[in-house]
Amino acid sequence: MAVQYGMRTRDASGAVTLDTSVTPVRSLKMMTVVGNGAFDQYISIPEIQASSFVVVDTLEDRGNYTFSPAAWWTTGQLQLRQPQNFTWQVMILSQGGEPFSASGTYGIRTTNNGKATQIDAINKVLAIRYSGKFSLLVGSGDQQIEGDTYYAWPAPITTYERPLIFLNADDYMMVGLFRITGSPGNWTGFRIANRAHPNHGPIWTQPTRIRWFCASYMADTTPVDQYGASVRDASGNRIFASTMNIVSLNSQPTATSFVTAGNPITGTGYYATSQQMAWTGNYDDYVLANALFSQTNIIQTTQPYRMNFGGFLPGNRGVLQMYCENFSGANPVLANGRTLFAARPMRPI
Repeated sequence: MAVQYGMRTRDASGAVTLDTSVTPVRSLKMMTVVGNGAFDQYISIPEIQASSFVVVDTLEDRGNYTFSPAAWWTTGQLQLRQPQNFTWQVMILSQGGEPFSASGTYGIRTTNNGKATQIDAINKVLAIRYSGKFSLLVGSGDQQIEGDTYYAWPAPITTYERPLIFLNADDYMMVGLFRITGSPGNWTGFRIANRAHPNHGPIWTQPTRIRWFCASYMADTTPVDQYGASVRDASGNRIFASTMNIVSLNSQPTATSFVTAGNPITGTGYYATSQQMAWTGNYDDYVLANALFSQTNIIQTTQPYRMNFGGFLPGNRGVLQMYCENFSGANPVLANGRTLFAARPMRPI
């Protein structure tokens, strides 16, 4: 067994509540940028490092026309496609490979076989706020047999940044028209629509059973008992407790890994290109929904919004399947530039 350095905490039942051998998703910087109207806008962001990854998201709820721009990043630079003049949320996140930041005075730092874990007032960990499950029934849009495609949280999430929603399914899942309801400081829930299709066989008529969790960087309010670890900042505000259920990173984040593969969906006056990327193969992994399943904005055409929809093919977690609508079939929109990654809860939900 390899020598391990770091920290592990357990609760009263003996369950592990924090394990620094697992890479948590943590924030290096949260910021906003404003589009300049260019087709491609390049923005210098020195905090983006070689081992960082970036999620670009909207700060608006525009109903079914909520969209996020295609985004790519390299060290020190972010590229946005057709950002128009809107304000966009940029979250620079960490896989734990960067050098420790000296900016946080209060917190926890560990190194475990080369994995760096830093938890402080600056480098915050992503923690689960709410979770649940529902089923979607094909044939009538948003109809469902249990739960709802619109889920209102018990209390609004009051962060300025938009929370992150992660989706999983028992097996098959095809969804689109994703959006989070509310506005900065008052995020109230999320909505998703069923997009199951006959191309995927008889399973398309069966209920799609979806599990989800919502995560944010707001300080946890769960009472802390005598087991575990708790960290406060200079003002006494609790910034971390091992009673939180931390989101752990479980695959390489990507914005460039989709390739044209699989069969497109076609019909009279309709075309949706098929795009696929390698997935984890594990049914325990959730996919980040925020930018992946929202609309793509194409402002130069008479069809200004094009739907991205997709998810998991029946019996196959080796592939993440996406479809991108383009009614004419010419110059199809591609899924690359949709920021996503696989994650799972640190402990079961």
